[in-house]
Amino acid sequence: MRRSTMLLTSTGLLAITTAFAFSVSACGGSDQQPATAPSSAYPQQQYPPQRYPQQQYPQQQYPQTQPTAAPTATMATPGPLALPCQNDGACGLHRCNTQFQKCAFPCQSEADCAQGNQCMMGVCAPKMGP
Repeated sequence: MRRSTMLLTSTGLLAITTAFAFSVSACGGSDQQPATAPSSAYPQQQYPPQRYPQQQYPQQQYPQTQPTAAPTATMATPGPLALPCQNDGACGLHRCNTQFQKCAFPCQSEADCAQGNQCMMGVCAPKMGP
């Protein structure tokens, strides 16, 4: 008897839920667009384009410095992956070994790295800390 009561209750609950869903969907079918004001009621104002004065910034002079190559006596022999160079600017964090005209890659000491960098496992990296 208990099983039939539960089945009857579940069926009744399903029927009520379905009827409620149909009634809500039937009532919500009339979507009305909100009324908008006619465009001729308010004239559009056009603002004249504004010109901003040109600002003059002072020209800054930066010193022209050429990167210098490190002495070749203490530098590492460039490996097969070393890039060609004529000065340190083309080598990034490494220095240019002008004897071979290639970057000192992989590095063997701090002498193979540009100023402010250190040699870590064959690659020049920025120094850590102060």
